[in-house]
This record gives sequence, C-alpha cells and structure tokens, in this order.
Amino acid sequence: MERGTIAPPARRRVRASWTLVLLLAALPWTWWLLRDGLGVVGDVVAIVLPVLAVVLAVAALAVLGRRGLVPAVSVLLAAALATLAPWTPEDAAPVRPGAGVTVASANVTATPATVPALRDNAAEVLAVVENTPAIDAAVAAGYPYHLFADSTPSVGVYSRYPLRLLQDPGPGFPGMRVAVAAPTPFVLYAMHVPKPWFSGSGGYWTTPGEHHRLVEDLAAQAAAEPGPVVVAGDLNSTDRARDYRLLVGDGLTDVMRSRWTGPTSVTMWRAFLLRIDHVLVGHGWCGQAPRQFVLPHSDHDGITATVGPCTVTPGG
Repeated sequence: MERGTIAPPARRRVRASWTLVLLLAALPWTWWLLRDGLGVVGDVVAIVLPVLAVVLAVAALAVLGRRGLVPAVSVLLAAALATLAPWTPEDAAPVRPGAGVTVASANVTATPATVPALRDNAAEVLAVVENTPAIDAAVAAGYPYHLFADSTPSVGVYSRYPLRLLQDPGPGFPGMRVAVAAPTPFVLYAMHVPKPWFSGSGGYWTTPGEHHRLVEDLAAQAAAEPGPVVVAGDLNSTDRARDYRLLVGDGLTDVMRSRWTGPTSVTMWRAFLLRIDHVLVGHGWCGQAPRQFVLPHSDHDGITATVGPCTVTPGG
C-alpha cells in the first residue's frame, strides 16, 4: 500500500461518519413536518426549544468534535427560525377610524406593585389574571365598570364600557366570558389557561394533554360566537406550539403581530423565549398599535393593542 492512501475500510468509515453528520444536520429541519403530529411530545419540545437547541449544539461539538460544527449550527439556525417566525409582522388592515377599543391583558402574579403600571396603561378594557381582592379594589377604583372572580383562576375585567357577565370560571373554562357594550359590542374571553407542565406542588398547572383540550374547547367556543370576539389573557400557549396554531387557524387573528413582538414570560422562564400572553380577535376585526409594558415584580409583561372592525379595503 502506498504511503498516504486510505485503506477501503477506513474510507468507508470516513464516508459513514460524514453521512451521520449530514443526517444530524438535516434532522432539526424536520420540525415543521413533524411538530403537530408529535402531539404532547411536540408541545413539550416547543416549550423548551431554545434551551434544548443549545444543549444539542454543545452535545454535537462534544461528541463529534470539529465535525459537530455542522449539526450544531444547523440546530441553532432551525431553532432560531422556529422561535422568531411567530414574532414577525403579518399584513393586516387597520382598525376602522373611530371604532377602535384599547384592550390590555396583564398577568400580575398577585403582586400589588403592578397596580401603578395597570393604571398608567389606561386601557379602555383590561383583563387581569392571577388577580387578588386587593388588586381588584385598587384597579376597579379607576374604572366605571368591573367584574371580578376570586376563584381558580382569579380573573378581573375592568372597562370604560358597560359589562355583562356571560360565563364565570369553572371546570373546563379557565377564564371569564363577558359582553362588552363598546361602540361596536363584542364578547371578551379573559383567560388564564393553566401552564402545560407537571406540577409537584399541586398548584394551578396541568398536563400538556389537558392544556391542549382546554385550548381546543376555547377555540371552538370562540369560533361559535355569532358576533365580534376578543380573546385576551395568559393562555400559556407558546406561539411556536400547536395550541397557538389551533387558535389562529380557527378564525382568530393575533393582533400583537401587527408589529414585531417578543417574549412575555420574563423571569424564571426567560431563557425559553416564551410568548404566552395574547390578544386575539375574530373574523372581521383587526388590531393596531400593539405594545408590551412592564409589570413590576410580575413574571410577565403586559400586552395591549387597539382592536375593532377592520377598515374596508378596495376589493375587500
């Protein structure tokens, strides 16, 4: 054998090694094909995706050395695309002039320090979850109309327009359904769907499978409303998971995507880049001027947008 040549078995091992590297590099891009078919496994992967991608990239480099750079970069790029794509602006008609209502949602984590931020936001309709009687009293002082359910979940709705309670929180319905007598009346779903994770403490958490069932029921009920509908609250549905796609695929529009948006879970889960607080509107309605605002000492940012009937566009 001449010096410098590679024996056939060694050559096959090199080819097999690079085949494995390329397969590993291609694997992350199957996410878009497999994610909904994976069921609750896909739901869990969607939650942890940014952190999981970093772990897998480090593992590829540790196990494969220099060759691991290819799958490492691939998994990071795929995870970045999956995370950032639902934050990008979507084309939508603006709200008809004079018909808009400013709606805000805030998970205040039962923290009284959030009250000044809620007041400063000055939304015309405000949904507050993880509420308390003390926070309710403080916020209600600034609104002529309000409803409060000190239950599980604890939800309050505060409004410049008259309210009528349609449905209280109860088994299978984690929120409050309210008729809002705005210039264009609508039904508001002020929601706090429990976190799709396993809780060892017995807190207000649920399994990923039960979370999906709750979101399925919410989507079906909102779609059955005969008139305008707004869904606002902490849905604990990351925008890269099937629950979010179920909501926006069932006739609801994510008005926070009228502009670039970003994560709303901002403390212990910050590294997971989770956008789980949403304002969604039904058919014929649009949103504009969305923004996030800080809720001091809460583990969420608040969100707000102007919603209402869409401007009629030429040919629309």
